[in-house]
Amino acid sequence: MRLLIKQCGFIFLFIFTANIDAQENVQTVGELSDEVFETSGLIYFNGNLITHNDSGNQTILYEIDTLTLSVQRRVKITNVSNIDWEAISQDDEYIYIGDFGNNVGIRTDLAVHRILKEDYLGSNTVTATTINFSYEDQQEFENNGNSDWDAESFFVIDDSIVVLTKQWQSLGSVAYEFSKLPGTYIASRVGAIDNIGLVTDATFDAQLNRLVLIGYSSILSPFVGVIDHLNFNDFFEGYVQQSLNLNFIQAEGITQTGLESYFFSSEFYTRQTPTIESPSRLFSFQIPFEDPEESENPEVPDDPEGPEESEELENPENPSLPEIPGDASTNDKLIIHRDTSSQQYYYSIATDKTIFGQVIYDVSGKEVWQNTGEIENKGIISHHLESSIYYLALYLEDGVVSTSFAVY
Repeated sequence: MRLLIKQCGFIFLFIFTANIDAQENVQTVGELSDEVFETSGLIYFNGNLITHNDSGNQTILYEIDTLTLSVQRRVKITNVSNIDWEAISQDDEYIYIGDFGNNVGIRTDLAVHRILKEDYLGSNTVTATTINFSYEDQQEFENNGNSDWDAESFFVIDDSIVVLTKQWQSLGSVAYEFSKLPGTYIASRVGAIDNIGLVTDATFDAQLNRLVLIGYSSILSPFVGVIDHLNFNDFFEGYVQQSLNLNFIQAEGITQTGLESYFFSSEFYTRQTPTIESPSRLFSFQIPFEDPEESENPEVPDDPEGPEESEELENPENPSLPEIPGDASTNDKLIIHRDTSSQQYYYSIATDKTIFGQVIYDVSGKEVWQNTGEIENKGIISHHLESSIYYLALYLEDGVVSTSFAVY
């Protein structure tokens, strides 16, 4: 049992370090103006950030200074409404606004509005042309609660728009493609991915052919996902994802400002029981760019089985555990043990802090179960698990405590 737990820690260490390193350099730039407390999309244009609010708010684009975070300018789009603006994107000529928020899946008026950048730069009031679309495989439009037909993310590539859905039920995303020219289109499904969380925005770098997604888990823990070498024949091929080491942040918009540099924005979030209040903020982080030619340098060969890792694996007193989001106190020790008589698995944690969430991940890092109800300091892991290695995380008010365990 102990050896299996050490092996699990090593495996998770390898998985997390093999992915992107954005969580190591996230910086809080500051709080955003109350004018954009429901910021829902983000682009970087003409040296400033541009954002907007979501459903029911004014049809205004807000230009924000990247240093002071003050609103420098407001540009009103006069000939459209804000049913549920959820994302913003751009190409060389146009700014695009995605009015396709669709929480309960009943909308038949999904749209992307576009305005000329020349008009945007020249006036504080502009008009838009509209691109209407529907999903090729949506057959039902009944209100059955939060649906898998919501969307908060899109990007422009060549002559196309690609929308990425936010699936409330399955926690995955489907990519749909249609023309960026004004008209009415049936969006074609070009790819899908399961169980990654709630995708809320994307930014695409045509030079690197890199797509970066942002979103959050069901307990408001933001993540970024990266697809290098985007391939429409296998859209999500090579997708890697990692936490941003933040908790209770409703990440909403993302934009790229340099080869390796990104901003993302969060929407104001509040909850009464237990009391949580998270202001609208701007964050920055980096994703290092690795030159393919340098990575193939024969003088620096890859060595995944280096001696340091092997020694750590064989040392039962010094397990190699993965880095985890947050910075919980070392006093909050999480223990899991198996009762041999009942074959049940029990957890316990010595803390007086509120536990907001409980998540189990499998050995690949995929979430297999989560609980956001009333969570006690000790209890039974009641979810049925097949024989394998797992990773339990408890979300506390000041971070996350986690440990690995084996089911056999």
